[in-house]
Amino acid sequence: MSPPHDQGQHGEGQHDDEHDLDDRPGDPVVVQTWLGAPALSYARRPATVLDVLDRAVGRWPERTCFVDGDGAAVTYEQFAAQVETAAASLLLRGLPPGASVAVASGNTLDLATAVFACARAHLVLVGLNTRLAPAQWSYMLEHSRAALVLGTEPHLAGLAAAGASRVVPLGEALRAAAPRAWSLTDAERPAQDATYAVVYTSGTTGRPKASQVVHRASVHSGMSYQRVLQLGPGDVTAVLFPMYYISAMHAHVLPAMLAGASCVLVDTASPRDYVELLATRRVSWAYAVPSWWRLCLRVPELADLPALTRIAAGGAPFPTDLVAALRERVPHARLHDVYGLSETHSPACLAGDDDLRARPGSVGRPLPCMEAEVRDEAGTALPAGEPGELFLRGSLVTTGYAFDPAATSAAIVDGWFATGDIARLGAEGSVTILDRSKDMINHGGTKIFSAEVEALLRTHPSVEDVAVVGAPDDLAGEVVAAFVVASGPLSVADVRSWVRSGLADYAVPRRVELVENLPRGAVGKVDKTALRARLVRSGSSVRSRPAPAPHSYAVDRDD
Repeated sequence: MSPPHDQGQHGEGQHDDEHDLDDRPGDPVVVQTWLGAPALSYARRPATVLDVLDRAVGRWPERTCFVDGDGAAVTYEQFAAQVETAAASLLLRGLPPGASVAVASGNTLDLATAVFACARAHLVLVGLNTRLAPAQWSYMLEHSRAALVLGTEPHLAGLAAAGASRVVPLGEALRAAAPRAWSLTDAERPAQDATYAVVYTSGTTGRPKASQVVHRASVHSGMSYQRVLQLGPGDVTAVLFPMYYISAMHAHVLPAMLAGASCVLVDTASPRDYVELLATRRVSWAYAVPSWWRLCLRVPELADLPALTRIAAGGAPFPTDLVAALRERVPHARLHDVYGLSETHSPACLAGDDDLRARPGSVGRPLPCMEAEVRDEAGTALPAGEPGELFLRGSLVTTGYAFDPAATSAAIVDGWFATGDIARLGAEGSVTILDRSKDMINHGGTKIFSAEVEALLRTHPSVEDVAVVGAPDDLAGEVVAAFVVASGPLSVADVRSWVRSGLADYAVPRRVELVENLPRGAVGKVDKTALRARLVRSGSSVRSRPAPAPHSYAVDRDD
């Protein structure tokens, strides 16, 4: 993790008015040095996330900054004072600069305060996904070298089970010092490349890695969202993603602070309650994973949200049928498809409403401060239309993985980050994600893109949701396995016939399971690791059964 310094890297992105950000979307970018390589950058920008908050306090101190789940609201001036007090409270514990502070909490104002307080105190926040098991927390606590462990009451027992020797209640830890007003001086400003948080990746290819969240990239990410969304002081954003998730800070909090808008912290797993919150808080900007929007479509009141003018989906493919359904239900809202990773501080490419109409299936072009390149297995750049691994370079890319120099050097070379995603570029520069490299199915040397099979199956009128993975096969290496959630009459034969009508014969699922639902992770992404493990557990002895009624469970293996 990068230690704090008094000067920003290369003196870029100063904090004074002369170098403050320009809110005009067309303001040009420049080339600066980042990660030892040329990087497209916003020349006029706040230096750190603390400067983003400082700017907001100076410009609109009395505007609402956050609204908590219980309805309590704080202004920008009040929130900054809470951050200042919390930072002083954390430092009372004698923590050295760069020390890790682990936090397990719901999506509360205290958690948002802790993020900024760690940045203010030159500490590193380690957000613990509250849906993980204590054994998973145990790894994160050990790997991050957590010097302090904080939690809210529902999570104290889990933290103890994870091996934390002493857990301090979060509220107590943030309010130990006497209240004080916000005051950021030049001498206290961290370096632009300083790490103020880490986000643990999903770990679907092994142990999760701690992607470093750094000031310079965070500012570029927040500005990128703000330029696309064009938020203003009257806007309200619903922060559905937990504050320990990369998109909470970058798609919601920072863009709102740059615009003087307000953030409503969401802490519910109920789509109905979420839609009600969108209505009562007059939310204008909402972002969720596609599966969450499918659930929200079941709530009739989604059609009665006149304030909701911007909707985005990300974290998984945004199917064309879901795009169409949201357009029909919320016709006045502009839709966006966001592609990015924790390692790019949330976004990398973004398809706007016009892009979704003109190039369905594409995730749009790289953001102004990002570049994209598709390479073959030898590392050679490929022309438009050819599939290969997607590499990204620019000012949103992380400095690396905490305490893992080998993983960092393997993932980032000459400023280019290897995403592990299979993609192709369009002639106009758009990016189409074909699959995750780990999700691509190798059938006797023939590559099958699971996302392509899923996209086709989602067009079936009786398919509500689907996940496709590779199943081990003694002869071909892997065969296609499909897990399907039905919304109407559907048989295994129907599933195979539908794929056979639109794709090559080797893409037809050899194994089909009709299931009640799909396993999902903390932010709603399908857990394909769990599905692969299920295939291994069930083995190859399952035989065909009669076609099931909708939503019943059935397995058919085409032997």
